[in-house]
Amino acid sequence: MSVLKTPWQRAYRSVWRREQQYLARYETRRVSPLDAKLEELAPESLLETLHAAFSKAFSTVFEKGTGLIDRAGRQTQRRAACRVRQYAADQWEDRASLQAFTKAAGAAGRGNVLLSGAAGVGMGLVGAALPDVPLFTAMVLKCVYETGESFGFSHDDPSERRFILCLIETALSDGAELKERNQALNAFIQDGCWNDQPPMAVQLRATARQVSQAVLYGKILQGIPLVGVLGGAEDAVLLGRIQRYAAIKYERRFLIRRRLAQLK
Repeated sequence: MSVLKTPWQRAYRSVWRREQQYLARYETRRVSPLDAKLEELAPESLLETLHAAFSKAFSTVFEKGTGLIDRAGRQTQRRAACRVRQYAADQWEDRASLQAFTKAAGAAGRGNVLLSGAAGVGMGLVGAALPDVPLFTAMVLKCVYETGESFGFSHDDPSERRFILCLIETALSDGAELKERNQALNAFIQDGCWNDQPPMAVQLRATARQVSQAVLYGKILQGIPLVGVLGGAEDAVLLGRIQRYAAIKYERRFLIRRRLAQLK
């Protein structure tokens, strides 16, 4: 007989298993022969240019673009649907009511990945790399916002925005850095407070640099007309990676929050 008897225990075991699979997949950094060649050809100034562009894009979206993203993502409808799922979970907390949150997050993620891929390919056709940075940044944040809202989490206050920045940075990390940053996120999820975190401006720049490094090879290709389609398609790959990780962390937060509330 299985030790995991309750739906909550089964759900938590499932999300824990997905987290371990994610950590194992990116335990070592994988560089394809094409990426290795592009790394040789990439001018040192390009990474700094991308870093500056992503820093500005994250800052701009946080300060001015949230309302537009919320309207585009139908925030009101998503939050209403989440309240319905919450009511069902409170009443029954069976497997179906808990899985409804995961399914909603998955549906939102697939839509954003497809949209990002189409936009990236379009930019690649005309050889536009840097102009794609604000669009890709907005798509990343939209994807994370909607994933969080599927589980009942907002992005309105500074603590949640720090969580989002740390989540994106961690999702695109590898090896020891991935494990260390994942542990820091889990500590916040468990305790509800941050320990020894840098100022928000510093975290924003750190996240921007991690994104810059992840997209570097794709942006080199994306700057070449027609060939840039390959680089543009990389946007969807990276967004899919971020979305998978976001779904894991928000589901973990959701389940732990439910359990703590039940123990009060």
